[in-house]
Amino acid sequence: MKGKILIVEDDTAFGKMMQKWFERNDFSVHWCTDIKSAQEALTRKAYDVVLSDLRLPDGDGIMLLQWMKDRKIDTPVIILTGYGEVQTAVSAIKLGAFDFLEKPVNPSVLKQKIDSVFQYAHEEKKESDKISRKKTNHVETVKSSLIPSIVKGKSPLLQEMYEYIALVAPTPMSVMILGESGTGKEYVARMIHEQSTRARGPFVAVDCGGLSMELAPSELFGHKKGSFTSALEDKTGFFVEAEGGTLFLDEVGNLPYGVQMQLLRTLQEKRIRPVGSMTDVDVDVRIVAATNEDLGKAILDGKFREDLYHRLNEFTIKVPPLREYPEDIPLYAAHFIKEANIELEREIQSISSEALQQLKCYSWPGNLRELRNVIRRTVLFTTGDTITTVNLPSKEEETRKEIEKEMGLTMNADEEKERIVRALKKANGNKSLAARLLQIDRKTLYNKIRLYNLDL
Repeated sequence: MKGKILIVEDDTAFGKMMQKWFERNDFSVHWCTDIKSAQEALTRKAYDVVLSDLRLPDGDGIMLLQWMKDRKIDTPVIILTGYGEVQTAVSAIKLGAFDFLEKPVNPSVLKQKIDSVFQYAHEEKKESDKISRKKTNHVETVKSSLIPSIVKGKSPLLQEMYEYIALVAPTPMSVMILGESGTGKEYVARMIHEQSTRARGPFVAVDCGGLSMELAPSELFGHKKGSFTSALEDKTGFFVEAEGGTLFLDEVGNLPYGVQMQLLRTLQEKRIRPVGSMTDVDVDVRIVAATNEDLGKAILDGKFREDLYHRLNEFTIKVPPLREYPEDIPLYAAHFIKEANIELEREIQSISSEALQQLKCYSWPGNLRELRNVIRRTVLFTTGDTITTVNLPSKEEETRKEIEKEMGLTMNADEEKERIVRALKKANGNKSLAARLLQIDRKTLYNKIRLYNLDL
């Protein structure tokens, strides 16, 4: 058998058709017609894929998805959608669905989706096996190679930033971190948390760009069972999860305008009201926010509340771009080489002075994230134990063009949109695979999909 499939579909004719199709293609199939029976099936047995209709007699596929998420059942879920339900399916993907499939189902597209699931699972298993082998066979090597999660630069510019962090960290002040994409704003937020009086409490990071107007109140403040269709159980929001610690609002400029007033009220009164609740809950949370946008312009454009901005921006820390402290590139390059050695099971010992000079002469528009990606690729392709200019692109201009093309930095909007569409088609709609093809993270891909209003 190729794998075990759970079908959740209340349309008898369609459900039987899919069951027969999978059985003909050598899959083991179990078919349910509602959420309750699907939950029972998932409790009794492990499946490789769940194929669930969005609309079901006792709820919807999102409710099943939430139930699985709460119980840490990580079986990939493909949501089946009817006409006009695609936006809801995209919301389901934000909750963890692997992908969605529009009805009527094209057998060739169905096969591609299922193949993508098994391809992804195969890659994840290989990665897991690699990690297990390293833990089993190279314990001492890994231990001796362990590196700190945060590396501090030595340049005067970064030393000044660290002084500001040390100054504000022990206070209760809200902090706004400003910086270009890839500069390490989340690392700065973690440093603030670790040097604060809340260091023993949780650090909860929230991607505001991934919060839709519909999901944001529930994700931030929680909800009560039955407060809306998919609310099968009480849910704890991010504010409660961060109780006694720090809540990091990443890319806060992307927070839906309608949610900004609710956030402002929470910060002013230090209490939340879960969706569907009649009472408030006191919360003790320190807020650190970050953005690479010009929030001043967003305020003028009516996209961000000025009163919320001032509440979040009690203290500002600016993270400089990498091009402004090239003297620290050798330090970060060495750190990323150690990371890549562990991840890729390589044994690169050093980098030549000529190669370092080439790295220092580049402008790094993608900042530390771009440097890390370049080092990882270079470690992978280096045959000896030392990285030299031979392992890097031979000309600085070619380096710039190649890397910026991969990062999508030299493209105009139309070119970037076309590139994303091509990647999604090549990946058969698999967002994780498309993000890897584009060499960006999944969060960035979702932001781009919303920016260009791509019809998925």
